[in-house]
Amino acid sequence: MTGVSFVVPVHNGAACVGETIASILAQSDGRPMEIIVVEDGSRDNSAAVLESMTAVCPLTVISGPGRGAAAAVNAGVRIARYPIICQVDQDVVLEPGWLTALVACLSNPAVAAAQGRYIVDGNASFFARITGLDLEQRYAHLEEHPNHVCTGNTAYRASALHAVGLLDDSMGYGYDNDLSYRLQAAGYRLAFCRAARSRHRWREGWTGYLAQQYGFGYGRLDVVARHPQRWMGDAVSPVSMMAHPLIMAMALCLLGAGGLLATSLPWSNTLVTAGLALVLVLAIERTVTGIRLWKRFGDSAALAFPLVHLARDVAWVAAVVVWTYRRVLRRGVKPEHSMMPRAAAR
Repeated sequence: MTGVSFVVPVHNGAACVGETIASILAQSDGRPMEIIVVEDGSRDNSAAVLESMTAVCPLTVISGPGRGAAAAVNAGVRIARYPIICQVDQDVVLEPGWLTALVACLSNPAVAAAQGRYIVDGNASFFARITGLDLEQRYAHLEEHPNHVCTGNTAYRASALHAVGLLDDSMGYGYDNDLSYRLQAAGYRLAFCRAARSRHRWREGWTGYLAQQYGFGYGRLDVVARHPQRWMGDAVSPVSMMAHPLIMAMALCLLGAGGLLATSLPWSNTLVTAGLALVLVLAIERTVTGIRLWKRFGDSAALAFPLVHLARDVAWVAAVVVWTYRRVLRRGVKPEHSMMPRAAAR
């Protein structure tokens, strides 16, 4: 059987990495397997947790370069021994059969990467379920061979990764999009496997949720700057989703202009009305989507889509403003601009 190397980057992951490693160990199906954990400068007790685990688990723990998640993954990939590399994030828990299902997708030599499906964790907190439900909605339309696979829940052909130069470690969120596009440009295909299921422990609370959404929006702009032809999105982030920050930005401009001109121009109310109309359009679209997901999964968190996603859209607009400001000043791309690490547990 084909050997598999698991690569798990860890930064402030003490609260969750143990469950992640346990789920990886449970994937054992008789094939050669190694687990490489890249401890990337955590400020919590991740290092101590991993050290205690090495006494009872076959782990290889190395120190990361401290330059973000992509650089940490690359460090693990470079020392991996086997021809298939499964990249699993520190906050992802694999369901039984995940490995077997994904490796089957790579039996086709044309396929360079196969992504599993994140499922909604019904026991997660409110905002984590919101994120999971949103992703489920977009996964529902994915074909077997999409044009984008996410890292964190994915099996790669090692030779393909090395052929395209690994991940771009100057990027934060969006490095998986960039890698997907480069793999396809090199002639490889990608695969989406619904049978390979896992649970993602998304960030919690308003602050965590909006910080992550800001990062998603910022990272998408870095991707479009590298791949302008992808300005309309891809299979995971379709044009309907890409339109949200543009419409919200127009709405905020109209509302702001209407407010500033309220005392000097009689038609300022028209600007405010137009701005509110655009916000209403976004809210209606999110309401319809939320109701559909509520009926499908029975999770009432989906009914909060209009409120939560309007706030998300504002976070994306903020990302556009900051990204544009840095571009005008010709500041370089840095992973931390979009991918802010989880806070160390206290």
